[in-house]
Amino acid sequence: MSLSIFLVGVMALFYFYAMFFIDHKNHLIIYVIILFAVFKTITLSYNTIKQLSRIVKKCHSFNQLLWIFGLLIGLSIFSFATDYTCLFMFNNQSFIGTSFGKNYFSELFQFFYFSLTTFSTLGYGDISPASNPARFLVILEVFLSFLIIVFAVSNISKIHITENINDNK
Repeated sequence: MSLSIFLVGVMALFYFYAMFFIDHKNHLIIYVIILFAVFKTITLSYNTIKQLSRIVKKCHSFNQLLWIFGLLIGLSIFSFATDYTCLFMFNNQSFIGTSFGKNYFSELFQFFYFSLTTFSTLGYGDISPASNPARFLVILEVFLSFLIIVFAVSNISKIHITENINDNK
């Protein structure tokens, strides 16, 4: 799990740093974003499911398991928000329902909201993908969210929870 957190953090910093130096008119960068998103999804899926399988078999407190799943979900949402923001910065026609903001952080906030609604399968429809690369990123996020939720639900009976002495006070 720490490898996944590290890799997503490095990619997010790379995206943020690259926004200032990369030519936004180069359409080849869109494919680099998609390649990074595919790599991230595979890495998150493989490493976190493997680590969570080991954690589920051991005894842990309920709070610790909630923090782990919360961190995994938050990491997924933030990383896809970063992907959406970068794609939108290169092609502001990639998404419908959002306007081109003044800076990277305002865009990141809009796409954090979009990523949260996509991950939770609410999909209000106020922001929607309009290009094939944007749709592909949404498919990746839906796949990862489905995988995380199905893993959590299917392993709920296998979770061994220990009582924490501090929890009883």
